[in-house]
Amino acid sequence: MIQSLRPLPHPAANKHLVHLQISSELTSLFRRMKQRNDAMITPQGVIAVLNQVGIKCVLMGTYGITGWRSEPRATQDVDVLVTKRDIPKAARALRAAFPDLITSDTPVVLRFIDPATNLPVIDLMKPTQAVFRAVFRYTIAVGDTHRIPDLEMALISKFAAMVSPHRNEAKKMVDAGDFVDIVVHNREDIDLEKLKRLADKVYPNGGKEMKQLIEDIDAGRRIRF
Repeated sequence: MIQSLRPLPHPAANKHLVHLQISSELTSLFRRMKQRNDAMITPQGVIAVLNQVGIKCVLMGTYGITGWRSEPRATQDVDVLVTKRDIPKAARALRAAFPDLITSDTPVVLRFIDPATNLPVIDLMKPTQAVFRAVFRYTIAVGDTHRIPDLEMALISKFAAMVSPHRNEAKKMVDAGDFVDIVVHNREDIDLEKLKRLADKVYPNGGKEMKQLIEDIDAGRRIRF
């Protein structure tokens, strides 16, 4: 388990660890209070399983961007991204560690589903899209256990979810809220040119829409996507 909060070289890694601990505890508390037989999956536990087989993943999703938000929040699943060559080893390790979960394999993600709720609790993401292959170049190390997206890549991960034609509309609104929150609370540190370049990897001319989103947030306008 990842329990140490010893100072790390990068300030974002330190904030991430604090928020990760809180987010994980909030999620665990929520599951216990429902008094169901939900699988008690934590990001720390998933990372530890992957570390045991020599994989240092990139923690994505809400847990991965939690340190960039103004405050942590609970989330349903743990999203981890690994290199293409590590996918088979990661899949075997997670299946062995969590044998009660049901797996659903798709071209973009291997999903581990809790049979008690029929909801995903682990998403092993596959770097099949250009934007996710780029993630590995734009990360911050969290000690020796895992990595997280840097500021611009955290925003891009939310942007990609917001504009995805395959994502539930309600979840897109949550993604948009995360996006605005991250921009507002990290505005002075955002590299706009880098952000626009990365947005173009989501879809052609994505950088143009990204520029408009930032301008709308700066002006206090409601964003459109």
